[in-house]
Amino acid sequence: MRKTLMAAAVAAMATSAAAEEYTLQSAFGGLPVLHPTAERFVANVNALTGGAVDFSYHKAGELSPPFEIFDNVSAGALDAAWSYAAYASGKEPAAALFGSVPFGGDPLSYISWLHHGGGLELWQEIYAPYGLVPMACGVILSEAGGWYTKPIESVEDFRGLNIRIGGLGGAIAAKLGANAMSLPAGEISTSLETGRLDATELSFPLIDKLLGFDKVAKNYYFPGWHQPAGFIEFYMNKGKWDALTDAQRTAIEVSCADANLYAMGIAAGAQSEVLQGFRDNGVNVARFPDAVMDALRAAADEVYAEKSAEDEMFKTVIDSYRAYAASYNEYQALSSLD
Repeated sequence: MRKTLMAAAVAAMATSAAAEEYTLQSAFGGLPVLHPTAERFVANVNALTGGAVDFSYHKAGELSPPFEIFDNVSAGALDAAWSYAAYASGKEPAAALFGSVPFGGDPLSYISWLHHGGGLELWQEIYAPYGLVPMACGVILSEAGGWYTKPIESVEDFRGLNIRIGGLGGAIAAKLGANAMSLPAGEISTSLETGRLDATELSFPLIDKLLGFDKVAKNYYFPGWHQPAGFIEFYMNKGKWDALTDAQRTAIEVSCADANLYAMGIAAGAQSEVLQGFRDNGVNVARFPDAVMDALRAAADEVYAEKSAEDEMFKTVIDSYRAYAASYNEYQALSSLD
C-alpha cells in the first residue's frame, strides 16, 4: 500500500513539473458564444493533458491589441491566439477566406471543406512562413445582413452609404457604391447615432443585442451574405507547437473539434427570442430585396475574380472551396425536402 501511494505521489510530482502555462490572447471581449467557447476550449485542453498544457486566456486588449496578435504570436511574444483569420488579410489576402466566404455555403459545408476538401492544408501553408499553426476552433452561424438607419429598397440605396463592414464584404459593398470602413465594436453605436455611419454589420442577433444597435437603427436585414458561415481560429507559435508531445497536440485538435460543434450548437437556438425583442422595440426585421441580393452576388463574383488575378494563393483557395462546394451542393439538392 505504501509503495502504491509513493508511486502515485511521484507520478503527481512529475505531472506537476511537466506542466506549463501558455498565453492565449483573444481578439474578442466577453461576447456570447465566443467567450464561453474559449473557456470551454481552455478547460478541455487542461483536462485532456492532465494539466500539462494550461492556457492562460486573456480577453481582447489585455496583452495585445486584436490587430497585433498575429505578429506577436509569430514573434513568440505570445504563445497562441483566439482570433479571426480575416484580420491577417492585409498580409495574406487568402487568409480572409478562412474567416468567411461571402455567398458561400452553410456552416457544415464550410467545416467539411476545411477538413475533407484540402482547406486546412492550404491554411497551414499560408501561415507557415509566419511560424504559425492554425485551425478552426469554433464554427459560427450565419450572421445578420446588418443594421441600417434607412430602409434598403433598391441597389441605389447603397450608393454613398457609410457602412461598417470589412474584408471581402467591404470590397463587395464598395462595388455598389458604399463607403466601407472598419471600426472597433465599441464605437459602432455612437457612430450610428451621430450619423458617421448609416449602417453596420457585426454578428448575429444574440451578440448584436449587447451593442444596443436596435436603439439607433431600426432596419435589420438578412441574410448575412458576407458571412453565411465563419470560423473562430486558434493558432499557436510553431516553436511552441513543435515542443508539445503528440498526445498534447492531439488534445488541442480534439478540443477545437469540440469547440466547433459547441459554438454552432449554442448559437443555433438562441436567436428567435432576441429577434422578437427587436420587433417589440420597433425594428423592421426583413430580408434584402432580391434585386439587392442579385447585385451583391454579381459584385462578389467581380471581387473574387480581381483578387484571384492579384494573388495566386487566393485563387488556389477559392478554387478549392468552389470545387468542394459543387460536390456538396449536388447531394444537398438531391436530398432537399423542399
